[in-house]
Order: sequence, then structure tokens, then C-alpha cells
Amino acid sequence: MPAGARTSLIPALDRRRARTERALWTVCGAQSALLALDFAWPLHFAAVAWLGAVALLFLPWSYLVLRLPGSEHESFRQTLGVRLAVVGLAVGFFAARGWVYLASRGLEPEYFAGSARSYSVAVMAVLLLGPLSSGSWIARLARQVADHPSRSLAASFAGAGLFGTFLLSLPLSMRHVSELSFFDNLFMAFSAVCITGLSVSTLSETYTEFGQLVLCVLVQIGGIGIMVLSSAIAMLIGQRMRVRSRVALAHVVDTHSLAGLRRTVSSIVIYTLLIELVGALLLYRSFRSSELAEGAGALGMDGALWASIFHAVSAFCNAGFSIFPRGLEPFVADPAVLGTVSALILLGGIGFPVIDELLGRLVARMRRRRPDRLSLHARVCLVTSGSLLVILSFVYLVLEWRGAFAELSPLSRLSAAVFQSISARTAGFHLVDLGGYQAATLLVTCAAMFVGASPGSCGGGIKTTTVAALYAGLRAELTARDPRLFDRALPEAILRRSIGVVFMSISIVSLAILGLFLVEDHPPLELVFEAFSAFSTAGLSTGITPELSVPGKVLVTALMFVGRIGPLTLALAVASKASSPAVLKLPEERVLIG
Repeated sequence: MPAGARTSLIPALDRRRARTERALWTVCGAQSALLALDFAWPLHFAAVAWLGAVALLFLPWSYLVLRLPGSEHESFRQTLGVRLAVVGLAVGFFAARGWVYLASRGLEPEYFAGSARSYSVAVMAVLLLGPLSSGSWIARLARQVADHPSRSLAASFAGAGLFGTFLLSLPLSMRHVSELSFFDNLFMAFSAVCITGLSVSTLSETYTEFGQLVLCVLVQIGGIGIMVLSSAIAMLIGQRMRVRSRVALAHVVDTHSLAGLRRTVSSIVIYTLLIELVGALLLYRSFRSSELAEGAGALGMDGALWASIFHAVSAFCNAGFSIFPRGLEPFVADPAVLGTVSALILLGGIGFPVIDELLGRLVARMRRRRPDRLSLHARVCLVTSGSLLVILSFVYLVLEWRGAFAELSPLSRLSAAVFQSISARTAGFHLVDLGGYQAATLLVTCAAMFVGASPGSCGGGIKTTTVAALYAGLRAELTARDPRLFDRALPEAILRRSIGVVFMSISIVSLAILGLFLVEDHPPLELVFEAFSAFSTAGLSTGITPELSVPGKVLVTALMFVGRIGPLTLALAVASKASSPAVLKLPEERVLIG
């Protein structure tokens, strides 16, 4: 088309777009007013009238959203996927709201009011996204996210969490739709995709088999990483990745070679699936003789088999979810279950690079070759994790010998202490009620959760290597020597990054604790424990999670999200652009320290 003809079409396109936008905002205003009535009187006898009016307006609203022309800088096809997603979300949330209304007929309305209001807010928010779903800002935002690895990582987890919220909000996912509100499902979806394990309810009693399956898939996506998983699928079907996508993925999996990216991604997926398969088979032998697994099957699957798969995925991904009403407490004296779950947690928390090195050494020994020396990263991860395991086991055993472990046999006390030391740092499984722990044990557990797992793993926290680097820096400062670990010197950039991670993590957790103190009325130590557990994606709780208010749940959800993607990754994601190297070197001047 000639440039002049294309230019003449722009005013006509703008006028058409303006008319469509005015009509769409008018429909949105009418729907918002009706939903505001529904929020004020959610289960009023006239609710069927204003909900019916909202449903009738869905047709023109959907038509206008899908018909809204693109801007000068984008085409209709570029935003069609976003528009369809917005329409689907609106229909899904409104269906859940209507189901709440139908389920409340003939029962106590107060029991359903919270869920009804939550879904009304969700529907209103999605409807207001309609006029914005084809704006040029979406195209610019998509480009900014795609060009920035940290933003791509944050957006992938946020998108998976929101989509999981939509699936969990469907009536198909809940046994009793009135038991959970939209914010509860938002909390559960992000707890799963951030592999945290905090729960506002008992999974088996609240979610149907489909809902449990959704949570399991979200945990698996969160453990592997949605960018890694999508890239593995693209490689499997033979689709070539763009160079920009490969660079972003290399940043996520922390590899410096684009040539070895395919092997790295394939190894992560294969290791995960194989380890979970072996773990599920080992757990099946114990669960098939347990009464807890009866009736726990998902979508017609055998109960023991589904319980084995769910717990194997949850353990390796360090999520800590359990479909048993009391978690793993009934298996406190079962060494097969505790040993298998402990091994899965350790493998999931040690990091994929370390697993790859250990398997390489094993293969070399089987071929009777001299294995390569473990890298400094692998040695630091293994030694630090082993030291923490021994120290924490001893501390738990001493502090809770006559406390939370008092009713267990001596051998069970030892196994419970070891298991808790493994699970506390990131997994979130428990063998005794944490509400029975004394204050000193809770503080030790907060420190363990804050340290977390190793880099490149499914776990959270500031990571074991960060603690080791800080220890090397402190020892170097006290001995006036260069920082070193084992027989290798540490670069200055590693120490700066470690200090930055710790400082930002402490700042984020402190602000979250302050916010929880302002909106919650629980004991301060329990709120502190909840904040550390959410940020470290550990999933342990003293039992106050279901009792949190809506602002408290939203705050904890945000903390889980930040803890999963990492504070430095979040800082890079929100930065407008990467900082350029300093051109001028400023004069130095001393300040007093200490």
C-alpha cells in the first residue's frame, strides 16, 4: 500500500478506535456499577437481577473487546491472544461467582459472603482490563519483558500464578466453592508455583481431584521453571529458539555458553522427571498399605499411586504440600517414607549443576576413568549443606528432646530431628506440630529457612553459597588475607553480590514483618516465622496461615513471589535499564566503621 494511502487511513482508524473505546467504557461502567451492588449485598434476593444484567452485558463487552482496533504501532493479530485471555478470565470468574450464588440457596448466606465479594472484585478487575487489552502499551510492555531476562523470569512466574488462580477458582476445582475466596485461590496458586507450600486449608478436604492436579502441575512448573519447561517443549517438537530467547534462558539457568544450552535444559528436565519417578515408586510401596491413601486418587487414578506422585513432586520441588490431612506426621516412625522424602528434598535442594557433576563422576568411575575434580561451587554446596544438616539436627534434638519430640521414641526423635533439619531450610514438611516448638527452636528455624537451599535448585532462601562467601569475607577481614574458600580465591564481585543479596533480603523481610504487624493480630514471633517462611519459600507455619486477613494473605503472597524469583532478580526486573560502567573514578575518602 502506498505511504500516502496508509497515512490517510490512520485518522479513520483512530476515529473508529475512539468510538469503540467509548462504547466499551460505557459497558464497563454499567457492569462495574452492578458488581458494586453485588459487592455491597452479595447474597441479596435481588442479586439474581444484577448478576443477570452483568451476564447480558458480557456479549457486547466481549464483542467490543475482540473488535477494538489496534494502534498505529501494532496489528489486531498481535493482541488477539491477550484479548482472548481477558475474555476467558472474565467468563471463568463470573461463572465461579454465579456458582457461589447457586450454592448459597437454602443455606446460611453469611457463610458464602466472603467468596461472593472476592469473585465480584475479580470480575470487576478483569472487565476493566478489557479496554486496555489492545493498547499500544501492551506491545511495548511485551517487548520490554522479552528483551530483559529478569523481567521474563518474573513475568513467567506471575503469569503461571494468575493462570493457576483462574483454574483453582473454577467450581470444578473445589469441593465446596464457599470455603475459598478468590484471594485464597490466589494465595494457593502462588504458593504452589513459588514452591512454598503455605496453605490456607487442608488440600484433600478443600480441593477436588482436579484441583489437586492443578496444584501438582503448578508445583512442577515452579520447580523446573516455566521458561525452562517451555524451552524444553520447543526443543522437543523441533522448534528453533530465537537468539534473544536463548540469551534470556541462559541467564535463567546460569550458563555462560549458548552452545551448551540445549544440553543444560534437557538435563534439568530429565533429572527432574527421573528422580521424581524413582521417588514415586519407592513411596508407592509404603502408601499402598496406608489407609490415608484410600480414596485419594485423582481422576480415577489409584489412591496410593496418586499420593506417591503428588508427594514425590512436592518433595523434589521442595514445595512441602501434602494431600494427607496431617501431612507426614503419621509416618514419623516409617523409615522408608522419611528416607525417600529426605533424599528427594536433598536432591531438589542441592542444585542441578551439582547433580550433573556428581552423575559425571559416577559415570567416570563406572567406566573406570579418573573422575574430574569437583568444582568449587559443588564443593561449597555439599560441605555447607552437610554442615547445616549436622548442626541443625543436633540443635533440634537438644531443644525439643523434652518438648515437641517428647512423645516419640528415642529413635523416632533422632529421625524427626534429622528430617526436620533437612526440611526446615526449604521444603516445609513437618513431623510434629510446629505450634508446639519453643521460641528458641522457632528462631533457629527462621535462620535455617533464611539460608535456604543451593543455587540452581528448587529451593529458596539466600542460598548456601552466599553464606559461605560471607564467611570467607569475614574470615579474610579478621585475618587480613584475601577471601578464599578451600584452595581458591573468591572474586570481589562475588562478595559484593553476596552482600547485596543479604542486605536486600533482610530489608524485604523486615518491611514484610512490619506490614504483618500492622494488619494482623497474631503473636509477633508467629508473624516473624510466617514472613521468613514465605520469603524463603519454605512453607512451614505455626498454624496461623488460614487465619490471616485478606491484606495479610496478599502481603504473604507478594513475599513468596519475591522470594522465588530472588531479590536481586526483582531489582533488575524493575530497573529501567542496566547501569553502565563508571566513566570517571571519584576521589576516595574514609569513613569510620564500627
